[in-house]
Amino acid sequence: MKLKVIPAFTGREYQSIDEILKDKKAKKLLWAEILFNDEINWEKFKDKIKEDYKKVAIFYTNFRYLFKRKKPLPEIRERVDEKEIRRFEEIYRFLNIGEKA
Repeated sequence: MKLKVIPAFTGREYQSIDEILKDKKAKKLLWAEILFNDEINWEKFKDKIKEDYKKVAIFYTNFRYLFKRKKPLPEIRERVDEKEIRRFEEIYRFLNIGEKA
């Protein structure tokens, strides 16, 4: 798996979705990995990552204008959890600064 977000914030490489799901730090960042990394076919893991995939779809629906994705995500019209906005902004800034450097 070619991950972008999770290794940057955990300092570890992961080889499978099961490995990510077993690690608390990685699991907390899975939604961000799905949102910012469309090089992986996340659809094939949908049965294992239902909650994360829904969260990503909500973020994508609310902030679609920020993303250039090859594959669009489902549209779910719900409000983004206010507690998650700060983490989203942190990850977004980190990734955008890294791409420009």
